[in-house]
Amino acid sequence: MIRKITLYLASAVLLLSMASCGANDSIEQAAAQSVEQFEAMGMQGMKNDALFIAEATSANMLQVQLSELALEKAVSPEVKEMAQEMGQGHRRLMDDLQSTAVQGEFVVPTELGSAHQKVYDDVSGQTGIGFDLAYIKRIREEHDRLLNRYEDMAENAKVMEVKQFASKQLPLLRQHLQKVEALEDRLGSI
Repeated sequence: MIRKITLYLASAVLLLSMASCGANDSIEQAAAQSVEQFEAMGMQGMKNDALFIAEATSANMLQVQLSELALEKAVSPEVKEMAQEMGQGHRRLMDDLQSTAVQGEFVVPTELGSAHQKVYDDVSGQTGIGFDLAYIKRIREEHDRLLNRYEDMAENAKVMEVKQFASKQLPLLRQHLQKVEALEDRLGSI
């Protein structure tokens, strides 16, 4: 009981201090809140795990939002099919991520981080085949980053549930990256 009260008080203080600092990146805010909570519980060295959970949440929200956008705006049936697959895969991944976050008592962002928002804005500003090419290029770049980060966390996460989550998602991320690269090669010859 005292642990929960301390946790809630630490969270409230952190939220108030962040609100007074202005608009920070949602990923950084969530990670900082998680670290603050863990430190209040006497757990040190949780920054990398907290940052990963926040980054992964924002990255997966981006993938879902981009897939929804591509289903509306893409002109190529292949791109729409890819968007459908990406959306489904990242929704399932997000469900696992949310479960891991709740179990590990991590704070997650509720909106895209600033870098992910910029990616969304850049892609959403495109039309026609330019949209299709921008969408595929960006999801390839993002999956490349995701795969590297998940591989690192599968090896180096401090919390076992985070390690297990990252390891479990690697096959899906590898599959997505291969498919996106193949489609990018086909579309690049247009």
